Amino acid sequence: MRNLRDIRELKKAFGRADEAFVNNLYYTLANIQMDERRKPVKKIGFRLVAAIVIGCMLSAGTVLAFTNSWGILDFLRGRWENVKVLPEAADLVQKGVVQEGGQTEFGNFVVREAVFDGKSLYIVMDVKPSSSGYLLLGPDAFPSDPISNMGPFFSGKLGTIADYAREGNKEMISTSVGIDGAISCSIDYILEEGGTLVYMLNGNISSSSAQEEIKINCVAVPFISREGKMVIDDSNKQKTTISITLKNSGTKESVTSIMPVIYSDFGIRVDKVILTASAMDIYADIEYTVIDREKFAQNEDGLLFEFLDNTGNPIPGGVSSGEGIQALDRNRFIQKISLQASETLPNEITLRAYNCWRKDSYESHTFKMK
Repeated sequence: MRNLRDIRELKKAFGRADEAFVNNLYYTLANIQMDERRKPVKKIGFRLVAAIVIGCMLSAGTVLAFTNSWGILDFLRGRWENVKVLPEAADLVQKGVVQEGGQTEFGNFVVREAVFDGKSLYIVMDVKPSSSGYLLLGPDAFPSDPISNMGPFFSGKLGTIADYAREGNKEMISTSVGIDGAISCSIDYILEEGGTLVYMLNGNISSSSAQEEIKINCVAVPFISREGKMVIDDSNKQKTTISITLKNSGTKESVTSIMPVIYSDFGIRVDKVILTASAMDIYADIEYTVIDREKFAQNEDGLLFEFLDNTGNPIPGGVSSGEGIQALDRNRFIQKISLQASETLPNEITLRAYNCWRKDSYESHTFKMK
């Protein structure tokens, strides 16, 4: 994994945009998070301290299968180890989505397909260069990066992105996309052989409506040479917003824990655990209250939960990016994560609390569900 550029450099790259778009982009580039469930691709994440929310992760899809028919399930199988969605997930994929907007001087942003289950949103979209002389890059790609980072078509190729652009007489264009209003999101991308940059976005948006209007903020901006360095030409930034309406396929069923449980080592009480099933994921909400401020403070904001199977091993995570931890008030929090999809929901779960900074700090309890 390469080193990240200074966050200030990325702020300059995209200038002053509307607040929602700035949040989607700026938070993306603050920190690096590693997730053992994912295949070894580049990832960038953020931690918003005020709400304790884990957010956008960016990765070049260098481990995805070499194909020209990138779809949602293709991306999921490529970016996760042992990915599992239910068979009916394929029936939820919406194609031929009607959109408004998406055009810029450097390329057109076009939605290819989408899934929305009322909890999580998955969108695959193309960015087609408006000229064969443009080389489209993802938001965390820089001219000095290896060209092999750009996907399986470039696997084994030597040199940097700048070298490749120079050899092909191409102008490098940085692009970025973000789901407006998503609590958190993940973004994967890959460059196809013909020059189309393909994104897969996953964001968390809760809705009970039969249809949901979604807005996707898009940016394209060229790199230029300045004082011997390749930098973003902020004065030539192009922005557009895509509007689409998606059918809400909805979730299937839900179960809730019966009794609260105290985790004395961590100074908290888990008040409620809710599991909600869909063909894509099991969504888990863990609500807890601080009952011992001193013990809770000893965890240095490192408290996290994981679900265990009947052998005591962690249950694999789902395909959704999750929403991390949110503060409901000074003493009440909720952690939102996803688990692999399943045909049925359990009537009993084992939930382990642990300190993510100190791996020797664990406490497990069992919950009855109904």
